[in-house]
Amino acid sequence: MNLSELLALVDEFRITDKRLLRARAALERNNEAAERVFRKEAQRYFELLAREAQEHVAEVDRRLDDTYQRQFNLTAERAVAQRRLDGARDVLRALDRA
Repeated sequence: MNLSELLALVDEFRITDKRLLRARAALERNNEAAERVFRKEAQRYFELLAREAQEHVAEVDRRLDDTYQRQFNLTAERAVAQRRLDGARDVLRALDRA
């Protein structure tokens, strides 16, 4: 990928990493060494960002799985309670008719 395309991608992020910001500013000197340093710093920064985001997604997925399981269990528990309630009401109605 050429440098201008890479910069367009990187610039979509709010970067606060000082090393990457310095490397980005050094590109104004327009030399090959500055571009190599920028690519290296971007690689480091975005590998870390991807790893952190992947861990966060995994954690949220675990929490969602737990939530779904709780919802499933509560739905089943409610169905049992509703059947008991319906049965008790049937008996009470039968007793009232007697």
